[in-house]
Amino acid sequence: MTHPSATRTARLRDLLEGLRLDGVLVTDPVDVRYLSGFRGDDATLVVGRSASLLCTDSRFWEQVREEVREVELSRVTSEPLLEHSAHEVRRVLGSGARLGYQGAQLSHASYRTLRRVHDGPLRDVGRAVTRLRVVKDEAELALLRRAAAVTDEALGRVVAGGLVGRSERDVAWDLRAEYHRLGAEGEAFAAIVAAGDHAAQAHALPGERVIRAGELVVIDTGARVEGYCSDITRTYAAGEPSDELRRIHELVLKAQLAGLAAVRAGAHGRTDVDAAARAVIAAAGHGDDFGHGTGHGVGLEVHEAPSLGRARGDRLEAGMVCTVEPGVYIPGVAGVRIEDTVLVTADGCERLTVSPKELQVVG
Repeated sequence: MTHPSATRTARLRDLLEGLRLDGVLVTDPVDVRYLSGFRGDDATLVVGRSASLLCTDSRFWEQVREEVREVELSRVTSEPLLEHSAHEVRRVLGSGARLGYQGAQLSHASYRTLRRVHDGPLRDVGRAVTRLRVVKDEAELALLRRAAAVTDEALGRVVAGGLVGRSERDVAWDLRAEYHRLGAEGEAFAAIVAAGDHAAQAHALPGERVIRAGELVVIDTGARVEGYCSDITRTYAAGEPSDELRRIHELVLKAQLAGLAAVRAGAHGRTDVDAAARAVIAAAGHGDDFGHGTGHGVGLEVHEAPSLGRARGDRLEAGMVCTVEPGVYIPGVAGVRIEDTVLVTADGCERLTVSPKELQVVG
């Protein structure tokens, strides 16, 4: 069976052909992992038309042996990693090779080192290598489904324990404990748990605030499983809420369902998905209370391509995984957000996170 890294590297070589490059120096740790399988954070990957080298030092040589297939190990000993990598480019690709690099990942000083050592043309490939990750393969989808399932189970267990009288921070901590118990690596990101008017901050930090009866509680969380993330937001009622709070929740749920209905291959993240969700909220007079985008991609990073926002968006393709997460935030009153991680399909989407999202009243 072909290892996923071999197929991914082959796609990168097709990209080199299109960019008319002899090779590329990959320095983004997430892209290095995607292309090679290496999970460490201090390595570079040199990919040419026929050779691939993973450059790292002795701290990681045994780890490379365990994790990496289809890629040769280049052992860094005495010189800095980037300088060593540039010398390896010359050795493997030849003098004067046309080399791509990831400009956003290099400091000015690092670029100057690369420019000094490499004796051929250099070209910043921008996010071209990173965008190879945007359409997920079957191995990735299996891990994304597992991450979503762990997230659903952990969230359900924590909420079933009740919310009234607990601090936001305690709820967030219990989510971490459940992820550990269920076999995840940990959180995909630090959980947001925000109650009452604190939830009017879209990215509120959970603190010692105690959740009171009658408040809405926003919980935004996700597990990480073998590097792959999940992302879900649910808004719960801690005790019986007011009619006003119910109306806000119903509005956000209606907007989220409209956004989900717009997701399909060929749809545009801005003009289709974001516009569909935003139109529902604007029609109810809360357009100014929805300040962020409707969604983002999810994979090895919890925020990656594609974008589904009001300022910019991407054309969706089957196999992409993204979120749909409209919200309404009213200072001094409450905040509501409802979010699912979904797989884009030819004619719609598959929800990976399946926790109930109708308003639940919990003690």
